[in-house]
Amino acid sequence: MNNLYTLKLDASWQPIAIVDAYKGFSLVFSGRARVVEDYPHLACALFCFPSVVVLNSYIRKQGFKVPPSRKTIFFRDDYECQYCGNGFMKHQLTLDHVTPKSRGGPKSWGNLATCCVACNQKKGDKTPSEAYMDIMRTPQEPNWRLWSSPAWMMRKHGSKKTPQTWGKYLGELK
Repeated sequence: MNNLYTLKLDASWQPIAIVDAYKGFSLVFSGRARVVEDYPHLACALFCFPSVVVLNSYIRKQGFKVPPSRKTIFFRDDYECQYCGNGFMKHQLTLDHVTPKSRGGPKSWGNLATCCVACNQKKGDKTPSEAYMDIMRTPQEPNWRLWSSPAWMMRKHGSKKTPQTWGKYLGELK
């Protein structure tokens, strides 16, 4: 029964967050939300943990900024080396400064890319053109909606898979 999460929808049925199942139960019990889907697991003698809840009020999601970090850069680049294109586990990846730090390259969305150890060693303290390497995608700050995606929210909770019951509520976001 560990790692149960509840998909929280606003009053317009748009996904806004993924919360712990206990928080989801609390939202329903306090009257702030209604259950849409249940897990088969009992929260108490009479009620199951909610899988999906819809809030009684509308919540407008505003754009927000997320600072670049190893976790956010790797997620933006889908855990793929931006030079060789191969996918890796996070412990096999490094952050690459496209313009090296020694040449004034900033720690910014536009200068950081996911890189495997072999490509990072090959590139060294050079720009991609000096190292005769092509970068697959020019690094740029992602749209704020990426940080509202179910994939990002589940990864924050340490899981990559969303429950099947959420599929019809996530639509194209999944």
